[in-house]
Amino acid sequence: MNACELGKNYDKIASWWDKTINPQYGVKYLDRAISLCQSRNTALDVGCGSGGRMIEAMQEAGYKITALDASQGMLEIAKQKHTDVNFIYSDFLDWESEEAFDLVVAWDSIFHAPRREQASILFKLCAHLAPEGILIFTGGDEDGDIQGSDMQGVPFEYGSISYMKRLKIIEQSHCDIFIMERDQPPHPKHMVFICKRRNDEQ
Repeated sequence: MNACELGKNYDKIASWWDKTINPQYGVKYLDRAISLCQSRNTALDVGCGSGGRMIEAMQEAGYKITALDASQGMLEIAKQKHTDVNFIYSDFLDWESEEAFDLVVAWDSIFHAPRREQASILFKLCAHLAPEGILIFTGGDEDGDIQGSDMQGVPFEYGSISYMKRLKIIEQSHCDIFIMERDQPPHPKHMVFICKRRNDEQ
């Protein structure tokens, strides 16, 4: 499933998703990521969905936010909630910017990309970190592509590379891993990663 198809599928469930998502889901990990940030000026939210809890936590911490999503339906809802966020309709791999961010968030978004794109996405996420910037993202723990459970009758696919490959990419990207946890005991393949870009100029 490419980004365009994914976006259209999320368009179909945008209203349902916004009303259903747990308002605390993932926030404790984002708070941990924010606590590690040396600077709190700019943040990038990759796959922001309908906004809400994550953007609110970043705003409360003082960040100026750029947020991307491939679903126009999700973005329309997010724009109504957050009038001072720079929302962009785009596939992350197609999006071009030279800006570096103090915080990059990709919570339950990049795992929709197929396995063949996972390495490129992670390299790009790390590349958008400012020195000493923090990246938080979620993903699976092994190589593969799967058809996930339908949501409201709409199919969704997921892709992953192994956590060892992720750690290698993080190292190659001049970042250090701080947190790698399996956060959902009934679903042990779901993992949270938090890493920090080194300041190579020091």
